[in-house]
Amino acid sequence: MGHASVEEWAGHYDADSSRKSVQVSSDGLSALARLDDDGGTSSVYVPCFFGKAESYEKASLHVLVADASVIGESRLTGAELRQAVTDFAYQLAKRAYALGECDQGVDFPARLPRYREAKQD
Repeated sequence: MGHASVEEWAGHYDADSSRKSVQVSSDGLSALARLDDDGGTSSVYVPCFFGKAESYEKASLHVLVADASVIGESRLTGAELRQAVTDFAYQLAKRAYALGECDQGVDFPARLPRYREAKQD
């Protein structure tokens, strides 16, 4: 849990310009995966509000970020690896969100949008 905008969160992963990432979003939830051949690194961003408020904007925003990665060799590579690691991080985020007892509910879709095959620049 912490405080960060979606832009700050995503910027953290793209800070090293040699390591681009691909990102998807759905109803306030975001996920990204680094585009590299060495392994899978994914992150999921979920807004979490504390303090009952009459409006979405007045609640105290925190974010829950779940990170997952593969160390070493994997059976999957490329887009398949990125998607599998992101799906794992998404399940972690859903569980942590439930344990975090956020006041305003986020509707978690059954799954996040799929990454399209992205080329590394």
